[in-house]
Amino acid sequence: MRFSSTTRLMTTVAFFLLAGRASAQEPAFDKLLGSFAEEHCITCHGPDVSKSGLRLDKLSLKLTDKDTAAIWVKVHDKLARGEMPPKKDSRPSEKEMKAVIDGLQKQLHDASLARQQLEGRVVLRRLNRTEYETTLRDLLGPNVNVKELLPDDNSAAGFDNVASVLDISSAHLLRYQEAAEKAIYGTIPNRPQASLKVRRTGKEITEKQQLLKPMLGNSAKLEGDSLILHVRPYAHIVCGTAVTPVAGRYRVRASIQALNTEGKPLPVMFSVRTEYGREELDLRVVHDAPADKPMVIEREFEMKQRQMMVFQGSSLPTERDFQTRTKNANLASYNGPSLAVNWVEIEGPLDAWPPVGYKRLFGDVPLKARSVAKAESEGRPAPNGKKNDLWWLYDPIVVASAKPREDAEKLMRSFLPVAFRRPVSEADQQYFIKMVHGALEKGQSFVDAMSLGYKAVLCSPHFLFLTERVDESRKDGRTTLDDYAVASRLSYFLWSSLPDDELFQLAAKGELSKPEVRRAQVERMLKDPKASRFTANFAGQWLDLRSINATSPDPQIYGEFDDFLFWSMPRETQMFFEEILRNDLSLIDFTHSDWTYLNQRLAQHYGIKGVDGGELRKVKLPADSHRGGVLTQASILKVTADGTRTSPVLRGKWVLDKIIGLPPSPPPPDVPAIDPDIRGAVTIRQQLDKHRNTPACASCHVHIDPPGFALENFDVIGGWRDFYRGTRAGKFGQVELANYTGRKIFRGLDVEKGGQTPDGKPFDNIDDYKKLLLADKDQLARNVVQKLLIYSTGADIQFADREVVELLVAKAKANNYGFRTLVHEVVQSRVFLNK
Repeated sequence: MRFSSTTRLMTTVAFFLLAGRASAQEPAFDKLLGSFAEEHCITCHGPDVSKSGLRLDKLSLKLTDKDTAAIWVKVHDKLARGEMPPKKDSRPSEKEMKAVIDGLQKQLHDASLARQQLEGRVVLRRLNRTEYETTLRDLLGPNVNVKELLPDDNSAAGFDNVASVLDISSAHLLRYQEAAEKAIYGTIPNRPQASLKVRRTGKEITEKQQLLKPMLGNSAKLEGDSLILHVRPYAHIVCGTAVTPVAGRYRVRASIQALNTEGKPLPVMFSVRTEYGREELDLRVVHDAPADKPMVIEREFEMKQRQMMVFQGSSLPTERDFQTRTKNANLASYNGPSLAVNWVEIEGPLDAWPPVGYKRLFGDVPLKARSVAKAESEGRPAPNGKKNDLWWLYDPIVVASAKPREDAEKLMRSFLPVAFRRPVSEADQQYFIKMVHGALEKGQSFVDAMSLGYKAVLCSPHFLFLTERVDESRKDGRTTLDDYAVASRLSYFLWSSLPDDELFQLAAKGELSKPEVRRAQVERMLKDPKASRFTANFAGQWLDLRSINATSPDPQIYGEFDDFLFWSMPRETQMFFEEILRNDLSLIDFTHSDWTYLNQRLAQHYGIKGVDGGELRKVKLPADSHRGGVLTQASILKVTADGTRTSPVLRGKWVLDKIIGLPPSPPPPDVPAIDPDIRGAVTIRQQLDKHRNTPACASCHVHIDPPGFALENFDVIGGWRDFYRGTRAGKFGQVELANYTGRKIFRGLDVEKGGQTPDGKPFDNIDDYKKLLLADKDQLARNVVQKLLIYSTGADIQFADREVVELLVAKAKANNYGFRTLVHEVVQSRVFLNK
């Protein structure tokens, strides 16, 4: 049905003038747009909207309205990508199409830029739960653990730091108060500094860990003072250190070696578990025990109270498998692979005492035994006498301020500018000081009064929100941030936390407005250990690594999946990301590379030979490998599947969103995921072919399905496959898995792979598909630029930002798409520096 008149559309076109910056050419464009819509759009987008659901004849062109502008942005993008008008319909001339696209682009850009200059890009942005905990840790010490107390955060545009969805409610405020109180009181020690340094030989370990003793003579033995383990013990049977007395940072040392491994190193898992706990081990790191010679391995770890470090040879068999293999064998002469533990040592806590959090909150106010503090406050001589080892249970140490009011004011004035990330007015300082003084006057203890004030600070809008103020010295009407806001943007971008002293001092001097200073600070910050948070929080969300624990592979189908492989998966991707960032490698490597990070377990999983040991290292991939880039890494393939099956739709959507940067629209609410009339379909491709016959589904699935089928050769844990696995016997019989002797599964249908892109380019597998992706490197770069801008500013890409995106893509291209260089350019951009 063709709309008979353009009157309504031409009337609404006039609203374009409200977008600002009208030009002499606009009337001509209005006429052009009206005739274009009449000729090419109204048939499907007029009164009869059964074909599309979008009605343009009634859509206002008032681009000052965000919702209306958002629809016109979609119209613009469909036209620009050549997706509309439909190819089967009459097509406008190239000149006419360009004129309409360029006109829409100008109108949308002007309206978006005007809105940014009036309101700013980013609404008031709350710290998310990760940032809140990380900020408290940098303020009060690493033992702060409050994230789980806080409500989950919403996400938008792929990230949970986007201001528009970070709402706040009474429930949030109650949880923030609870978290702040826990963090504050957790900084106050109630006993003198703990000290632990215990070394145990292998023999002494068996004497302390009673469950190890029954293994001697069966799957372990003693040779002098060394413990020789032939197996990887179960989680509740531990070979480990002494138990930590308090939470803190500990140094762990161990003398270990591999035996009977044909000269190859033996991967050893360093895991944490609570004393007497039967929970899963918390695997922290894997080190390689050298073959036939002892080696001392030393690391520092954050550990909680009553925890121990446990050692396991990750490639050794479980005790059950070992007993099956060695049944009726003479264990005295067993010469299979084994782990020798000569001795282990734990020392700590290594943290300063009083703890850093105490120094931050209470400065030089002394800690004294309660009896001493009480006597001094009453003017009596301090008690003396010999104390036993448990005296602190009955006479714990307390915060002993001789001048509570003076100390309270000094401490609060010192804490406020650090917590609020900028200088604090005298009026605001007096508000919190009077709060503490009022509590003291009511008879509260010094600790309780200060805690009341600190809790109010840590739940204040000045702490919970990034209050990004504009540089008032600028007279050009722009919304350029002041130096303190820039300092916070930098620190929350790269460290997910508040600015450190150097950033704060530079902001105070007005130095962060200088491009060369910002560049130097980005370099410094990326070299700091806190930059690991950028990997965890940016890469973790961009590539969905945070979801690595969301599914568990079916053990009946994927019995080869183990803890060592599970630990290795995300670390390959994290180290791959950090290698590209550290050495300014091309961001195109995220799509395809001839290298990756592997250890022997991942290499075995990928079918790559010549990699020994458990420590991941950079490895050049064989020429015939199907790996390279993040698309084919096991972590990514796991997070894009459930524990039993793969889905071309889920993986296809992931590729479109995360790699290409053109995410599909959500499915219409009235269209089910699987349409009832797919009855009788046998294969996944047949099911999706019938699903695509629904007009509302076809326009998206033509883009979603190709990358999904390109990845179909990879199973749910990222292994290469030529056929589907099954749990029931079928006409294909059983198949024994390579590299896993004795592991048999049922063979299903051959994998359905290959396809063609929306523009008709065929591909057979992931190797072919990646070549098609690499044909448009600018789009791959554009996607990464957009992700960085969203994450660094806390706001989704707006139409006026597109010119900045294109500028950054051009700069990246000129530098071989260097990723580190791109991070620098993002920080120098208008989008990053403006509100």
